[in-house]
Amino acid sequence: MRWALLATALALVPAGCEMLQPTSESPPGPGLKNQLPPVLQRMRDTYEDLASGRFISLADFETPGQEMLFRCVGPDGTEGRRPQPTLSILRSRNETGGMGLKVRLADPTDQLVCDGKRSQERVLVRDWHSYALLLMSLYGPPQGALLEFTLQSGQQTPLRWVRTVHVGPGWNLIRLDLATAGDWINLADVRALVWRAPQLTAPLDLYVDDIIIADNAQHILGEQAGPGELYVLSRGRRICVGTRERFELSFADGQIVAWRSGDDDNLVDPDGLGPWPLPLAGDWYSAPSPSIAYDDPQLFADWGTSVATAQRIVEATPFRVVVAGQWRFVGGAQSLATSPAQPDMPGHTWQYVIYPSGAVYVSVQSGAPATGWHGPRVGYALAIDGRRGFHRIDPAPGEASTGFVLLARAGSQRADLLWSWPRAAQFPHRHELASPDERRVAVIVGDVATSPVVHTAHMFRLWPPDIEAAPEANSFAADYQNPAPLGLTTGKRLTDAPGDLDHDGYSEAEGTYELVLDGSVLRFDFAPGPLLRYDAVFRVHETAGRRCWVYARGRLVTDVGRDADDNLLFRLGHVASAPVGVEVHTTTPDAAP
Repeated sequence: MRWALLATALALVPAGCEMLQPTSESPPGPGLKNQLPPVLQRMRDTYEDLASGRFISLADFETPGQEMLFRCVGPDGTEGRRPQPTLSILRSRNETGGMGLKVRLADPTDQLVCDGKRSQERVLVRDWHSYALLLMSLYGPPQGALLEFTLQSGQQTPLRWVRTVHVGPGWNLIRLDLATAGDWINLADVRALVWRAPQLTAPLDLYVDDIIIADNAQHILGEQAGPGELYVLSRGRRICVGTRERFELSFADGQIVAWRSGDDDNLVDPDGLGPWPLPLAGDWYSAPSPSIAYDDPQLFADWGTSVATAQRIVEATPFRVVVAGQWRFVGGAQSLATSPAQPDMPGHTWQYVIYPSGAVYVSVQSGAPATGWHGPRVGYALAIDGRRGFHRIDPAPGEASTGFVLLARAGSQRADLLWSWPRAAQFPHRHELASPDERRVAVIVGDVATSPVVHTAHMFRLWPPDIEAAPEANSFAADYQNPAPLGLTTGKRLTDAPGDLDHDGYSEAEGTYELVLDGSVLRFDFAPGPLLRYDAVFRVHETAGRRCWVYARGRLVTDVGRDADDNLLFRLGHVASAPVGVEVHTTTPDAAP
């Protein structure tokens, strides 16, 4: 769903590229900053992505000859009589030096190419596989500009990765995630970088400075995490969240773009796992083989011509990690360049709550513009890599009341994906789509009626790796869809928590039972009933700043944490099949912590 028409503005805030010189490779880490040459030191001081690891300055344009790595060509790849790129003192990132690269693009077919073919002294660095981020500074004209940027690898059979970049007036720092590019090209054999202005109506003087590839990985949580423990790190433009020896998820532009388990390759569509909201026709499921392009940009053409994206870590603790992603549809290149996306713009928001057990709870909220949805119904799509051996399993006829899709793989200890949703959501219909090469496979479920705001919740199970058939899937899904009754003797359920979609005291969006103290005490019996209960999680509100003690069966519970508002979280670990008496005791609100 990385659309050609919808430029992902945050990720595309500018586009990055890199060039040459082995002599411009930095040593890792800020502890060696005094060993850097002056140009590299100025770069490290200017660009915060360079503070934590190695980087290579492919071009800084501070010495003659670097411009020969570039050439201006036409659609046939020849230079003709076009003016060729030159060094310029007119525009440069003053923080890092006094010169930049200038090239004139006369029409939409002109291309600035960095491939080293004009140079007799310098070569393009081709092996980028150990670097996570591509940085580049571009100078935009007063009205802004739209550029198409391409990375190309290979010689006999070239592979290409293309991104659209909106450049605002003045200098723009462009940051491109190399892992995203690496899903489509060979980063160990980069052959060319290409810029073009596809909507050009008058000649454009393009200025470029500081093209850098960097290893900017930083641990945020769990650098020394052991088996079964959570960790979080940032790498490139991605947020990576995982449980050691179980799974790892990578987020880019607010989406899960990679899921790995053990030595597995990426198991999902690199454009994003989902769940993707999509408008549907009222009879979308009735045709023998309905045609649904879940990633067609025309589905949201009325919402805006470009997409501004954002993602952030809301919580990162050993207990759980919460990541929020946002897409906002905006009017065009100029609006992106001159004003940030506003919260009330039409768009989608996702919140992912990740537990070390392998349970991931996803909340999806879509706010439509005044023109509404492009269809009367809303469904959701999940996209995987069809080459990884998944086959779809639906509920058996006797389990029709339990909604789930199981994407299982034959063999033991091979990761499976269970997708379920709250009982109230229904989603009785489902359909599977595949690209001709079977690389991209999407499962669509539906549907709900359109409205100005559509809010749904979903549960994924990425671990354990032995959810092989409908009975096991039904057990996990039934637990999610039918929260256990709580026999409360002291305290009460909270039924208006933001993620509690049916106001029953259980947050479908976070997988948590929502509770409130009576004074400083909470007592209840957790009754599994006829179902198995997996890693039940409880949140006790009004506990911020208070010391808390949790007891189950009279024993102290140590699997505890805090949410972003400092409310108590605790877990009754593993599988519960018999009633459990639980007590929570806290200090009074005015007691010192």
